[in-house]
Amino acid sequence: MNSALKTIIRLIFIALLIPMASCAQNNNQAQLANRFFKSGSYQKASELYIGLYKTHKSPNYYQGLLDCYIAISEIDAAEKLVKTHSKKYAKNPSVLADYAHIHNLKGEPKKASKKFKELLNQLKENDHLVSVTANRLYKFEYFDYAIEAYKIGLLNPNKSTLRFHLARIYGQQGDIELMYENYVELIVNNKQYLQSVKITLNRTINNDSENQNNLLLKSVLLRKVQETGDENLGDLLIWLFIQEKNFSAAFDQEKAMDLRLNSDQKKIFVLASICRKNKAFTVAKNCYAYIIDLGTESTYYLDAQLALMNVNKELLEAKPKTTKQEWELLEQEYITSFSALGKTSYTILLLRDLAQIQAFRLYDLDKASATINEALELHSASMDDLAQCKLVYADILLLQNEIWDAILYYSQVDKAYKHDVLGHEAKFRRAKISYYQGDFDWAQAQLDVLKKSTAKLIANNAMELSLLIQDNLNMDTTTVTMEIFARADLLIYQNKLDQAYQTLDSIIIDYPGHSLIDEAIYRQYEIKMKQDKKEDASELLDQIISFFSFDILADDAKFAQATLQESYFNNIDAALELYQDIITNHQDSFFLSESRKHYRQLSKE
Repeated sequence: MNSALKTIIRLIFIALLIPMASCAQNNNQAQLANRFFKSGSYQKASELYIGLYKTHKSPNYYQGLLDCYIAISEIDAAEKLVKTHSKKYAKNPSVLADYAHIHNLKGEPKKASKKFKELLNQLKENDHLVSVTANRLYKFEYFDYAIEAYKIGLLNPNKSTLRFHLARIYGQQGDIELMYENYVELIVNNKQYLQSVKITLNRTINNDSENQNNLLLKSVLLRKVQETGDENLGDLLIWLFIQEKNFSAAFDQEKAMDLRLNSDQKKIFVLASICRKNKAFTVAKNCYAYIIDLGTESTYYLDAQLALMNVNKELLEAKPKTTKQEWELLEQEYITSFSALGKTSYTILLLRDLAQIQAFRLYDLDKASATINEALELHSASMDDLAQCKLVYADILLLQNEIWDAILYYSQVDKAYKHDVLGHEAKFRRAKISYYQGDFDWAQAQLDVLKKSTAKLIANNAMELSLLIQDNLNMDTTTVTMEIFARADLLIYQNKLDQAYQTLDSIIIDYPGHSLIDEAIYRQYEIKMKQDKKEDASELLDQIISFFSFDILADDAKFAQATLQESYFNNIDAALELYQDIITNHQDSFFLSESRKHYRQLSKE
């Protein structure tokens, strides 16, 4: 290659590098100007933007420089800049917004009004700049003109998403009804915005069905649903009812939509689950009954039958007081259901639940063992379902005092599901056996692992048992007292309540002053509640409140006593006094929120 050619190539390379270097320099200056502006150094930012705009006449640099001039009140310089820029962008209505704003800043409202009218006329002729112009108007807080700009854009049916911005402005102006109407119209035209609208609306409503915003939104939705029959609006109305916890209204609306649209009942099945989580068991049962009444044509027919049995169980569990007769009736419902549904891998968890009822509610361990063994013999069932049944089988073995067999089954599930919630549950129950047996070090080691469980309930239970061991284990040179307490806990688990009560008595009598005394009395209170001896239970709580008023269980005892006085003895004054005590003296109590709630309700009565 000769020297002349090399020179030409070198010159071409240099020529290419010059604009690249210039571009990099401009980017650096623009970033620096932006940083100055954000930090409030408007004068420094303006000096950089002047050079950038002079070189490139870019709309971005123009906007940055204009904002700087306005920030430092150099209105004449701002007006000159807008005039210069408008020569190149005469057909851009957003520049007219800048013009109008400058006139207002100069105290020339008539000139500003003229520019606003000119701006709107330009938008009518060319609506593709509606968004950028409306944003500029919004930025300068000309909300009424921004609304007019968006309305012009909405004349084009392809621009219905502008309603999201329009609704925001109406909300800022306090016109909540128009805000809701625009959100509703947005969903009618763009169903993909449903979730975004729900998130936005959730900031404007609450769970009070009589709240003004709730009433407005319901009014708008009901009117529009009747006009359009739009499924997404129906979904939004149901969502609103759920936020208000008006599950009955949600079910009525969901059922009407299901009938009108000839749907597959999926949404009704999902609603039933939401109701169960919120303890609205009656509405949940109505949801399942509706599906069951449709018969086998419904995809969820069998699932609804299974779920209905579960909700009947949950209903009894949630009641403050249930009788043995109620559990016997439920047991019979389960048995009858197997005549229709059969005992298969599909109904294996119903067998598990029945075994739990027989074992822990009816204390018929022979029946419970027979039922859970039937479940375990369904080898076609999934491994997960069989593992759940193994846990219940181990529970029953523990009830029967078959300690080592129970350990074996818990360990099998723990090993098979080491990193799963099911395995964590098995590990926790296995740790409790070690606690019952007085092997506190091993139990504590397992509980330390379980405190990190992703399952909140397991982690909390592990923490609670760990603290009990940790706080009381080292009070003596031996572990005798703790071993007695743990033995009493096993007896309570096995429903040997009188024997457990006497065991706890031995701690109270033989070890006065021990840190476990209040725990022992609290366990005795729980025993009396299980035996439905409310007066005895109340006396035991009084002992804790009187003699251990600032110990760890004081707030537990006070809340339990307040509940007894309110619900069973109808002594409202005593209940109010105890709730007030918790509010005043136990600010970090788990029961603080509930105490406030009860105190407000009772004070109104």
